[in-house]
Amino acid sequence: MSEPAEPAVEPFGVLLNRLIRLKKHDDGRPYTVAEVAEEVGISKSHIYGMINGSNDPSLRVAQQLAANLGVELEYFGTSERAREIQNQYALLARLSQQGISDLAYRASELSPNALSTVLDFIEFQANRDSENHTSG
Repeated sequence: MSEPAEPAVEPFGVLLNRLIRLKKHDDGRPYTVAEVAEEVGISKSHIYGMINGSNDPSLRVAQQLAANLGVELEYFGTSERAREIQNQYALLARLSQQGISDLAYRASELSPNALSTVLDFIEFQANRDSENHTSG
């Protein structure tokens, strides 16, 4: 019986780009590469180079990026723990892209009764969509 293949390690640039896309201002606006570069004290072209793989970060730059983007330095690593952290941020990015975080935030403000009504509606719509996809 063979061991399952190790998941591929994502390049530094993919990991960095994901964090930049997830970082938000207090008002919900996403950060730009230029804003992150300014806060870290490097040029935006250097960040773009790291994102596209043409520049490798120094340890100091990686530490500054991790601190600025609110992650442990280990996020950029290749250990099993690093992969766990990366998977959590990948899931957060997928949920963010789907608007789930906005939905969850708004739902947190509802009364239990109103939330139950919303969940019932979501279940109804999901079943309806499922039926449309199987019959169409």
